[in-house]
Amino acid sequence: MAKPKKKSPAKKAPKKAKAASKPVSKKITFKASAKPVMIMKAPPKKVRIDPVYKPLLSKLQDRRNEITGQVNHLEQDLREEIADNQNVPGDMADHGSGELNQHLSVTLMENDRIELERIEKAITRIEAGSYGKCEVCEKTIPMARLKAIPWATRCINCQSRAESA
Repeated sequence: MAKPKKKSPAKKAPKKAKAASKPVSKKITFKASAKPVMIMKAPPKKVRIDPVYKPLLSKLQDRRNEITGQVNHLEQDLREEIADNQNVPGDMADHGSGELNQHLSVTLMENDRIELERIEKAITRIEAGSYGKCEVCEKTIPMARLKAIPWATRCINCQSRAESA
């Protein structure tokens, strides 16, 4: 006759699996006598900028400041114009002219924001050391092109191909 098999004791689920099934919420309490802890950020890394690109960096920063001022001025003018148009009764031509001016202001601000974004990316590339290289063919972008368009990301050949495609 076959011997009856011994029953093995029931295995308990591992504690990790059991804990994972329940949501964990912990309260963090601090003692009243504990001093506040200051979290220190790592000091900013010193960025070594290629001396060849320093004049272009300065030009980009100046243009960034100029555009920021223009956008702020346009936004203020647009707010004032919208407030004035809401309170003044007028004929349809006056309202149409006002809306055209508002549309023009919004378009100018959008163009400035696009240019500002390109400038910020160029400044980041200068600081990262990747400025002046074509993003397509990775050849050096000629200095004449960078002086004309300091936020250029492509050499003339790659840009021409992109525009004709």
